[in-house]
Amino acid sequence: MLFVFDIIGSTVGDFPEMTGNPIFTGPVEKTVTSMFCQSGYTDFDFSCEVQYPQQEADDGARFRVSLTFDGETDPNNTDTHDVTNGTALTVSFPSSALEGNVGKSVNIDANSK
Repeated sequence: MLFVFDIIGSTVGDFPEMTGNPIFTGPVEKTVTSMFCQSGYTDFDFSCEVQYPQQEADDGARFRVSLTFDGETDPNNTDTHDVTNGTALTVSFPSSALEGNVGKSVNIDANSK
């Protein structure tokens, strides 16, 4: 499998404003167990950390972090986007977010909401 990751950081409007480009991390391997596969299997996920001063209490800031494939969203895959706030700045994506998009350029787009 070949995936190429680019990071696009942008803000919409004047508030809230990110302090820098999102930080992409991964893939990170993990062992997954279930009642059907107790010995476990190896999977991976990756994450995107929004650059914004972390808040102790929710200040109303919202950021939508999305994956795009060759510049387009995947309407058939709900694992490709998430919304975070000023208290929890990292969004994790499971490997299933890449399903159906092998060979495409993967971008992470983070926008204030």
